[in-house]
Amino acid sequence: MTTKYQKNFADTLPFSDTTANILLAASTAITYTVPGTANQVYRAHMSVSTSADVWVRLNGTAAVPTSNTVASTTYQERIDVGFQRYVKGGDTLSFISTTTPQVGISLLQVIDIT
Repeated sequence: MTTKYQKNFADTLPFSDTTANILLAASTAITYTVPGTANQVYRAHMSVSTSADVWVRLNGTAAVPTSNTVASTTYQERIDVGFQRYVKGGDTLSFISTTTPQVGISLLQVIDIT
């Protein structure tokens, strides 16, 4: 079961019962699949160890940017403090870093149109 989001308390969210905790291997992408169906939408809150450069890509394989180049990689972003996005059940999130940071993912269901 996934915790449903309800804004009963100002700026307070419940603990999620659907989380993932990942320890990345340097320069190796790892993929997490969001549970549920495409009709279920979640707020995915992602956090990383301080000062870590971690990239996340939606429905593709994350890649570390190449030195002294500009890459236009669709649906890939650097995780920053308080980073959260909407995802659907069945989506994949791919993570990569040149170091070995820890990544936490916390899902709260916001829509279920099944």
